[in-house]
Formats: sequence, structure tokens, C-alpha cells
Amino acid sequence: MKKILLLVFLFPIVSIAQEVMPPLIPWNGKSETLLVEKSNPWITPGELSNLTESPTYEETYQWIKKLADSSPLLQLKSLGKSEQGRDIWMLLASASQTFDAASLKASEKPLIFFHGGIHAGEIDGKDAGMMLLRDIIHGNKVDLLEMADILFIPILNVDGHERRSPYGRVNQRGPAEMGWRTNAQNLNLNRDFSKIETAGVRAVVEVINEYQPDLYVDVHVTDGADYQYDITYGYVKTGGYSPAVSEFLSDTFQPEVDQALEDWGHIPGPLLFAANGRDFSAGNVAFSFSPRFSHTYGDARHLPSILIENHSLKPFRQRVLGTYVFMEQAIKTMASHFEAVQQAIEKDQNQAKESLAVKFKFRDAPADTMDFKGVASRKEKSEITGGEYVVWEGKAISQQVPSLLMDVPVQTVPIPKAYWISSEWGEVIEKLQIHGIEMEILTESKELKLEYSKVTDFKMVAQPYEGLMRVQDFDSEKIYRTQTLLPGSVRVKTDQDLGELIVILLEPESVDSFFQWGYFNSIFSQTEYMETYIMEPMIAQMLEEDPDLKKEFEAKKESEPEFAQNPRRVYRWFYEKTPYFDQNWKVIPVGREW
Repeated sequence: MKKILLLVFLFPIVSIAQEVMPPLIPWNGKSETLLVEKSNPWITPGELSNLTESPTYEETYQWIKKLADSSPLLQLKSLGKSEQGRDIWMLLASASQTFDAASLKASEKPLIFFHGGIHAGEIDGKDAGMMLLRDIIHGNKVDLLEMADILFIPILNVDGHERRSPYGRVNQRGPAEMGWRTNAQNLNLNRDFSKIETAGVRAVVEVINEYQPDLYVDVHVTDGADYQYDITYGYVKTGGYSPAVSEFLSDTFQPEVDQALEDWGHIPGPLLFAANGRDFSAGNVAFSFSPRFSHTYGDARHLPSILIENHSLKPFRQRVLGTYVFMEQAIKTMASHFEAVQQAIEKDQNQAKESLAVKFKFRDAPADTMDFKGVASRKEKSEITGGEYVVWEGKAISQQVPSLLMDVPVQTVPIPKAYWISSEWGEVIEKLQIHGIEMEILTESKELKLEYSKVTDFKMVAQPYEGLMRVQDFDSEKIYRTQTLLPGSVRVKTDQDLGELIVILLEPESVDSFFQWGYFNSIFSQTEYMETYIMEPMIAQMLEEDPDLKKEFEAKKESEPEFAQNPRRVYRWFYEKTPYFDQNWKVIPVGREW
């Protein structure tokens, strides 16, 4: 009886959610011809519903396994288990019928890496990729494998995918049931690329390290405002770490992909984020994403990387078909310009840099304006809250919208010759190894004089972010100290292909450093203390033996009356000047070798 009452209660909510969606602008694109007939033996589970539904994890696995078993051009591989024990599956497609990483890396063709469902409710990439691989293996597009080899993960966040219901995303038009944004531990995989806390992102990074793809595409669905564009996507265009790759993506890749999308009846656009959070009257924001995000992580690695954000207010069917067109054209474009891609990657890997920007701000003025394909809207006053809200009217309009770019460096750090990390910080060392960073591991003790950052003031976040207590603000000073590093400690040279990523992970000022993520928070705990009955005679002895110290103390009392009247602070001041004071307190344990 309780179940029946629950269904009676919930059904109207689903109906209401669909009824209050903004009105749709009618669409019938040429890409609808990509759907196969219901009688086709290789119809995908999504197509069976005319792309109103998306298959479960098990249905997806059974279909891709059957597809892989049907052709020597495919191999199905598990990349490991999720937090709940599900396999993360990857399909490999190659005309050579050889699927080991060494062969695919050595191929004269580009290697393209797609994945869907990093946010499992945003699942368009899964259904589009299944359709495209079906057409390659059992349709008329096998020639695409003469152009490129393909790696495809249909569902990255497999646990979130199975937390599926009609209530996953209130502002998204389909599929009928959607997975959940985060994984089973409530961690967002697309905030994990620097810290690697999730099985899904670890799998992606291991694929990148092992196979070294030439293009990485992460398929999402947007939140936010209404507009005409259905397939929006972006990459690090300015203010990044791979300028030659960015130039290729901007001058060659995007024009060809945009043209293909338009030819097939779609409206491509850039990543869109309303500056005022409601509509685009105040401009579109091009954020400087940090490398915790997939495409920015790729940029830091000099890997051409694309973030697709299909428009959530467009129907699932339209979004999937547009993603199919994007994937197919990406293969063709990369094949046509593979030599240029390789040259761009090599140029970025060999950049000579003495410093690196680790924090950016917005330009003082808009970069330019864009011809924006908008949707008419009006503002109404809420009878419920008394505030204003936006009502979208479903009518196409054209606007001139300012582009607000966040690409001005505000924090730059010099790049040392190498970093040293002591063996007790094994978790950080392991994460560097997972990233594929080269390092020298000590087999015997070594004494070195290194530069360290010592925190002088800090503030922690008020609540955990992605399960971690981040350092929110801090001040620091540079100190030199002689350190004996034990076996298992590591030297990480910066003169390597991932040199920029190393600096991003290890320099405290970087917003994605291991320090700011909270992996060194134990340095803030003081574990040895003074006793006043010891300090009193010790201070008297110190003052008698050190006239300079006595002058410094008298000056401090005179300039800071509150200090002079606080015995605890006086004792503490002297204690910090003794060799008994903890010399490791607040010292970030990443040494710099210059």
C-alpha cells in the first residue's frame, strides 16, 4: 500500500517538471537519418525508444559485448572496478586488429579517446558512441577506422549511472531515466583530475598514460539558461599551458566540426555561462578552469582536449544525434591534420619556461562581442518569493553579447630545477606516479639543502569540498633548510613533458596543488608544547646571554602593549626562538632544488 501511495505522489511531479519546461523551438535536422530502422539487428537500446530512453548499465554492457564479439576490429576491456564493484568498460576499435598500447601509440593514425557519463545523468556520449561504433562495424562507416583508432568508454561514472530515476536532473529533457551527477561516494569525477580520488578518473588518467591518445573528448550536458545552440563545446583557448594545441583547435578543428554540425542540422556554439547567472544580457563568461576539470587537465598535459556541453533544454534525441556528428567529424578532422596536431603537441611539450601562471583573473574589459543566437525572455516578479525570475519564451532572437575572458595571470611562480618529497608523504608520491610523472626514487639516504615554503597565516574552508578540507587562504615565506631524505624519497625534475602539471600540483600557490587540496593539513598541528616553569628560568638565561635578543624583546613590548600584558604570548615568543620548538610546524614538505 505504501508503494502505491508513493507512486501516486511522485507521478504528478514528473508530469509537472515536463510541463514547466521552457517552450521548445521545433527541430528536425538531417542527422535524424542516422537512426536505423527498428528491424535492424544492430539497433541500439536507445534507438528502440526513438532516443527517449537510455539503457541501464547491464543493458549497455550486454550490447557492447555482443558488438565486440561480432568483429575482430573491436576489443572490450575492463579498466578496473568502481567503488561499488562494477567494471568500467572501454571499447577499442582498430583496423589493424591489434589493441596493445604500444601498437596503438606507434600507429601512423591518430588515436581518439571519447567517454560519456562522467556525470552519469549527462549520458549523451554513451548512446551516440554506441550508434557510431555500430555504423563503423555493421554499417557503411568502416572507413573511419582507416583514418583513426578509437578508444570509447560508454559510462565512466558507472555507480552514478545506476542511481537512475526520472528525478535526476530537473532542467534536462531526457532521457526518461537519468543517472546521478556524482559517484557512490558523492564525489564529482570532473573535479578529480588533479587529486585522483575516484576509480573513474584514475581509469581515465591510466588510459591517457598508457595509450597516449591524440584527442580527448569528455561529453557532458549543460545546466543553465536557454538559447538556440544545441551542441556547445570548448577547450582552453587562451590563458592555458598548450598555446600551439589551442591554436590548432581554434583555427582548424573547431571550424571543421562546426561546419559538419551545421550541415547536419545542428547549431554549434562555444561553452556558454551567463555572467549574471540568469540570461546573457551581461555577457558570456569564459572561465579559467583549473586542472581539476578534464579539458583543463588535458591542456596542462599538452593533450588536445574538448569539453562538450550539450544543451540540457534540447531533447535527448537531438543531443545524441549532434554528439554523433561531432564524434564522426572529430575523427575526420584529426586524420586530415594529424601531422599538424603532432607538431603542435611537440611544440608545447618543448616550451622553455622559467615561470608558470597558476592563477588568473578576468580582463578589465570584454575581449569582444559575439553574435549570440539567443532565446527571448522576460523577467517576472515572483508571487512566492517577491524576487525576479527569468521566463523563457521559446522565440529565437539575435543578440550582441560581450565575451568576458578570465585569462590574465595574477599569480606566477618560478619553476625550480626539481622538487623533492620525503618518503613519509607516500600518498602524494603515489598520486604523482598515477599522473605518469617521471621521478628518481632514492635507494639510500641523502642530505640536501632545499628551499621550502613556510605558512605564516592560513584559513581553512568552513566545510569539506569533494570530501577534503581545503586550505582557503594562506600567506607564506621561503626558508632554506638542510634535510636528510631517506630511501623512498623522490626527486621530481621539471624538465619533462609533464613539467607544467608538476608545478601545478606541487606549488602551494596553485589552486589545484596538493597543499590547497589538504594533503598536507597535518603540518598545521603542533604536538610538542612548553611548560612555564621551564620557560621562566630559560628566558632569563637567554636574555642574559644574548643582548640582541634582549633589545628585540624590549622593542616588541614597547610597540605592542597587548603583547607585553599577555604572559602566554611572551612565553610563546621566546619558545619559538629555542631549538625545542617544532621546526617542521607549518613547513610545506615539498623542497625545491634550484
